[in-house]
Amino acid sequence: MNCRPNSPLKLLLAAVPVVAIAVACILHSSTSGSRYSSILRDPPSASQNHRRLRLVNLIKDPKTVIPRETQLVQNADTPQFGVLLTCSDGFFDLWLNWLIFFERLKIPDLPVYLFAEDDVTHARCVELQDQSRESEYRADVTCLPWDFVFEKKEGSGSLKAFSYNQMGYKLMMTHRPTVVNRLLEMGRHIIFSDADVVWLKNPLAHIQQVFMNIDPIVHILGQFDKKRICPGFTVYRACPEVIKFIDMWQDDLSKGDPSKNQVPFNNVLDVAMSSGIPVPDHNGNTTVKKITAAFLPNELFPNGKVYFEKMTDAEREGALVVHNNYIIGYDEKIDRFKNFDLWAL
Repeated sequence: MNCRPNSPLKLLLAAVPVVAIAVACILHSSTSGSRYSSILRDPPSASQNHRRLRLVNLIKDPKTVIPRETQLVQNADTPQFGVLLTCSDGFFDLWLNWLIFFERLKIPDLPVYLFAEDDVTHARCVELQDQSRESEYRADVTCLPWDFVFEKKEGSGSLKAFSYNQMGYKLMMTHRPTVVNRLLEMGRHIIFSDADVVWLKNPLAHIQQVFMNIDPIVHILGQFDKKRICPGFTVYRACPEVIKFIDMWQDDLSKGDPSKNQVPFNNVLDVAMSSGIPVPDHNGNTTVKKITAAFLPNELFPNGKVYFEKMTDAEREGALVVHNNYIIGYDEKIDRFKNFDLWAL
């Protein structure tokens, strides 16, 4: 995917050395020796617990839904994060593989939200509650049903479970931005992870380090992919600017091929970074605000092409999170995971 001729990102790449040095200096002030010298996509502006798996239906009462006018509660010193995945029945094994690797890390106080894209997936998650797995540690997992976000008519029956690349699956991808926003509106920064991702080491300290910076404030942090951000592993700050950006991404996504979500994501991001986007406040007034985005460093968060095709064994040892993209097909993804000892089932 190529940058547009006059996109702010292309102009920024010409000044990469300057920006990279600036970012490194900013981060060095808080943590010396930091590896977070990633490229900013916008110039700077003025108790570990062993738990049972918790799988419940949340937010069915409209009174518990937090309206957008509600002020987001943030703690600048210790930002609170949650992990979001979405899954259809055709991808359930990938989700379960993700969960097993995640539980091996025993990350405390990091809730996981799984949005079940069909009734079959939701039922399988409930069945998983009492099943034993290799780790005694149980992640704090909440399974979000379809009506967490969307209205489902009474008696409509089971939602169909679509497999990879079917039209129904592509259409379901258009809903994912809405799910992200519902969780952002509840006040947690969200780490969105595709199911074909494996967490090899705890990435939270690196993500928190960037999100605790105040100059510049980074709103979106994403995996590097051909000089663009890949929405398959992205961190979103819980703030009105990002919520508005995701609304615009959702609108743009619904107008084209839903399977090509990376194109409208980056198109809208270019506008949000360069010209700004209209953000309403609590009084109904609108202010144009710009968004700052940054790349996650490739050596720590490699995509499928980098990790499986370019990295040496020694370089792979340093990776925190690997995304099994740049390959087409469900079985092909699993085979590649197996070839690199990243399949736990």
